[in-house]
Amino acid sequence: MTCIFCHQLNENDILYQTEHFKVVWDIDPIQTGHLLIISKNHYDTLSQIPSAVRYELSDVEVFLTEKLCQTLAIDGVTTACNDRLFDAGTHFHVHLIPRFQSDGFWDQIRLTQAQLDLNKLLKAI
Repeated sequence: MTCIFCHQLNENDILYQTEHFKVVWDIDPIQTGHLLIISKNHYDTLSQIPSAVRYELSDVEVFLTEKLCQTLAIDGVTTACNDRLFDAGTHFHVHLIPRFQSDGFWDQIRLTQAQLDLNKLLKAI
């Protein structure tokens, strides 16, 4: 499968970019102003991104979150990371979703709770 982030983004779609990341509007936004931060290189997961590049990602997230809050008069931003497992045809990327205190965002999320061995996680960390 061809990655849409590697091959199907036009230069005029890019709102902002750094050495390692480009920012575009989400094509199916949860809220007006919903942005995607996409790595310029193809990484499948966050753990594949080199440390120095992850630092840049953090700086881009902070910069854009401040701009969203300052210019759109929103209450905050939810940051969500996805990889190709959840978004077929893409690679690792970050969603910045503008939020309002009364938007009901969390009320709409319904998941079947999995039975996971949390003791195994505690031992690993």
